[in-house]
Amino acid sequence: MTSTGQSMELLTAVEERFQEDNIKTIRFEFLDTNAVSRSKTIPARHFKSTATSGILFPGICFSWTARSDIPFVSSIAKKYHCSDLVFLPDLSTFEVLPWTPNTARVFVSVSDISDDEKALIDPRNVARAQLEKLKDRDLSIFSSFEYEFWVVYEENRKPIIDGVDCYATIRLAKHQAFFDKVAENLSEAGVDIECVETEYAKGQFELVICPTFGIRAADNAATFRTGVKEMAMRNGFVASFMSKPYPEEEGSSGHFNHSLWSLDGKTPKTGDSSRPYGLSEIGEHWIAGLLEHAPALSFLQSPTVNCRDRVKPDTFAPFNATWGVDNRSCAVRLKPVGAHGIYMENRMGSSAGNPYISLAATIAAGIDGIERKLPLPPPVPTNKPSHIAENVPPDTALLPADMEAAFQALKKDEILVSAIGADLVDALESVRRLEMTTFAADSDVEKFELHRRMYFDYV
Repeated sequence: MTSTGQSMELLTAVEERFQEDNIKTIRFEFLDTNAVSRSKTIPARHFKSTATSGILFPGICFSWTARSDIPFVSSIAKKYHCSDLVFLPDLSTFEVLPWTPNTARVFVSVSDISDDEKALIDPRNVARAQLEKLKDRDLSIFSSFEYEFWVVYEENRKPIIDGVDCYATIRLAKHQAFFDKVAENLSEAGVDIECVETEYAKGQFELVICPTFGIRAADNAATFRTGVKEMAMRNGFVASFMSKPYPEEEGSSGHFNHSLWSLDGKTPKTGDSSRPYGLSEIGEHWIAGLLEHAPALSFLQSPTVNCRDRVKPDTFAPFNATWGVDNRSCAVRLKPVGAHGIYMENRMGSSAGNPYISLAATIAAGIDGIERKLPLPPPVPTNKPSHIAENVPPDTALLPADMEAAFQALKKDEILVSAIGADLVDALESVRRLEMTTFAADSDVEKFELHRRMYFDYV
């Protein structure tokens, strides 16, 4: 949405919040392709003029690394090497940030006033375009992201909890006050937190976000990621959504939980209790679409060089294009019981993935399954691991285990290249190739040290 499409009443309502909440500065913020927050902070007295005219950021920010290293070979870098793009705020995303004194935030997107091509290098705009295509089919998506992340002491970089003990109450107890405050602050900023838990590895945690409709799910994920990192920093910690910082530990995931509904959000479209597995015909085709495009989805949702170290047999990360009813070893896990009914868990994402790209890619793959009426293959039986051949349907595709395979899987997928956009796909590959060259290593020990330097503080 551009500012010209937003009412003066909404702008006035936002400005009234300044006095009510003692807001002195407003952050104009977006996520780059690396899921890193980029922003400019505007004094409240300049908010109206900036919201109306827009704010400038370099176009090249959608084709650089998490540390702002630039692969000049990418098409985006060539087009926008020296020029800016106009970003306009979505005033409906205005939120006060409780963890940052006297500060509010509004998400901005590249303006589409003059050039649709420019607008669609912005991941948020790409996600909004796919949501419109879903709307054209009289469907909406109810979804949330479920992130694992790492927390270490800033001073010595040691994880704030040791050992391996998932969901252990005593492991959380030492830092309960911190995580309770994180959840409280996020909820006040519009991101409702369903639960807090320790995860499997040392220093690994998970906060589950409640689902919402439309683009708000990805906006919530963006608020969550940056908010967790900011609050950790203010308490002497470093929080990271890097996928796998330690070779001996499991990696961190970024699962995308979702279900399909009518446009008014009142009628569920994923389930049908009279059919096999409790899935509607639409639900079957949707999952079949995700599996059809799983190799490319795997790269789009787990995009970094480090993410590929999660894709191995017999781990918590999916290894092949499988689905199952309540089977967490599969790429797509059908959850038959939830607060809002049956839903699907796309498990191919890592914690380092961009939520807007994950949302857009999932929708594009699911729509393709519906339009082509793709048949749903047999599921991997519940409690049977998907990496064992006898449990998996014949000719099941493997997910790419290295970056070259990931690049090729995406470039061969015409549906997802079209959905994400050729320029953005080229940027994703160019950034990773630059990282591969810059941080080439001779051993696993050196590789993970370089990966931590490349991602830990930034992602």
